[in-house]
Amino acid sequence: PYIQLGENGDSGKPRRVSLPKTMQPDDVTLKTALELLQLPRNLGEHPETGKKIEAGIGRFGPFVRHNGEYRSLTKNDNVLTIDHARALELLAQEKGKRQHAKAVRELGKHPTDGEPVAIYEGRYGPYVKHGKINASLPKDVSIEALTMAEAVELLEKKKAQPKKKRTRKKKA
Repeated sequence: PYIQLGENGDSGKPRRVSLPKTMQPDDVTLKTALELLQLPRNLGEHPETGKKIEAGIGRFGPFVRHNGEYRSLTKNDNVLTIDHARALELLAQEKGKRQHAKAVRELGKHPTDGEPVAIYEGRYGPYVKHGKINASLPKDVSIEALTMAEAVELLEKKKAQPKKKRTRKKKA
C-alpha cells in the first residue's frame, strides 16, 4: 500500500510514498499521509561532518541516512518521530552488524558441565542456549515457567537431532 499526492497527468508522475509495515491503511489520517509525503525528513546536521542527517522510507524499509551511509530503523523506531540523538546512535553502529541477543532470563549452570544456560528472545521466538546449542521453546511453554530440567531436556533433544546437510547446486 502507498499514499499518492495528485493524479497522473501532464505534469508527470504524482508523488508516492509506501506505507511502513507497522502501519495499516485504515489507520492513516490526512495528517499522517502529509507527514509521509514530506519524507525524507531532515533531522539536522552531523556534529562531526556538518552534513545533514535524513530519515526516510526506502526499498528495504525505514532508514536514516548521512553522507551516503544508511542504517535501518528498528521495530521500536518510527520514521515520523525519530529524533537527531537516536539517528546519531544508529549511525554510530557498525554497518551490517546485528546487535547480539541479550539473555531474557538466566536459568543457571548446566548440571553436567557448569556452563550457563539462558533463555534468549530471537528472530523466530524464544530459545534456550547452552554453549553452541540453541533449542526453540515450544509455543505452549512460557519463558517465566521454564525450569532448568525442562531446558536441559530441550537441549538434549536438539543435540540428538541429526545434522542437516547443506547441498550445493552444481554449476551448469
